[in-house]
Amino acid sequence: MREQAVDWLVRLNGDPSDKELQLAFERWRSEDPVHAEIFARAQRVVGDATLLIRREPEFAERAVRAPANRRKTIASLVTILVAGAGIFLAFDGALWMRADVIAGKGERPVLRLNDGSTLQLNAQSAVAYEFTPSERRIVLLRGEAFVEVAPDGNRPFVVEAGAGATTALGTAFDVNLTDDGASVTVLEHAVSVATDTATPPRRVEVNEQVSYNQQGRLGDIKPIDPLLAVAWRDGRLVFEERTIASVVEEIGRHVPGTILIADATVGARRVSGSFDLSDPVRALQGLTEAFDVKITRFGPYVTILR
Repeated sequence: MREQAVDWLVRLNGDPSDKELQLAFERWRSEDPVHAEIFARAQRVVGDATLLIRREPEFAERAVRAPANRRKTIASLVTILVAGAGIFLAFDGALWMRADVIAGKGERPVLRLNDGSTLQLNAQSAVAYEFTPSERRIVLLRGEAFVEVAPDGNRPFVVEAGAGATTALGTAFDVNLTDDGASVTVLEHAVSVATDTATPPRRVEVNEQVSYNQQGRLGDIKPIDPLLAVAWRDGRLVFEERTIASVVEEIGRHVPGTILIADATVGARRVSGSFDLSDPVRALQGLTEAFDVKITRFGPYVTILR
């Protein structure tokens, strides 16, 4: 939906005298109140995008991979700036409507559920939940959630994420949903992890972690230090042999704006370390200095690593 708003903005600016185009736009805007809201917000940042193009034409070419014309450049940069500014909270309209709780950048809210369970969201995360007489179900729509489950023998507690679902067996556990799939880390007792393709469900014990991809293929269960895996709850990022891209994604949950990695070989490098997320900008700077990564900033909302 964000991309639609940007497209309308660029088309209208390109030909403001086209009455048929204007009528088509009005129909689109009136279809859904969210359309009007997103379009208005895009309008408020289009000036920043145009100014960025004028000041940094080399960046414009790099960021959008040498677009064919200026119109595409503006559209791409408006999209980057709008997302980077946090104006859309990195969520599209459909997610807004589905989510019961949303955590923005830098937020880690702790929620007490009506059954006595505790739910904590990492930054840039969203969940929906439905508690019925027969089941307690959390749907992780984006990001990461840590759950301490209150016992209830009559109602299983299930966290659905991507192509899988995790059922608590009297436990505390973490579920992290990424573009590649999801990982489940157990801190107390055990869970049962089932996916769309894996049968039967797999039991994961305390101090263990299992991951599955977007197609529901389960990986091997591996031992893990759970306190390091959920260090984000205490405002720290601890990582061992992880790609720079995945580390940057974690830091990006707390840094205003958008972080882009211009060199795929940089993103694929594996690193280990620990950073304090109370100052995420400094953490990002420390990452680039520690691992010899070049950093370039264009205003407060766009950061390029290479």
